[in-house]
Amino acid sequence: MQFSLAVVHHRIKLRKLKNDIIEEVKLRFPLGNNKAIEVIANYQEKYDYLDSDRIIRYVIFLADGMLKSLESNFENAKIDPPDVMLWAEYENTNDLNPKRVRDFNKPFIANKL
Repeated sequence: MQFSLAVVHHRIKLRKLKNDIIEEVKLRFPLGNNKAIEVIANYQEKYDYLDSDRIIRYVIFLADGMLKSLESNFENAKIDPPDVMLWAEYENTNDLNPKRVRDFNKPFIANKL
């Protein structure tokens, strides 16, 4: 019975995910998209401040289709979300003037990914 409650709870959280996020997970994690969705739902549930479309998008982008990287980037975002955003949205991050090349406030398609 506890398992079914957990599944229902994750389904409630997943309704908050935008369609572009779900579709991107399917594209980037073709063999593990259910596990990727589970990882996202777990971080949404445990850390309210990570339950943001922008954060979820840039973590998915940085994971590059690898589940371990998805979890690792969520762990990094848990500690310092702005750093992870910088890695995902900017180029030349070691320079004094990094250049913004993506905006994960917008859907993946608007970033031409």
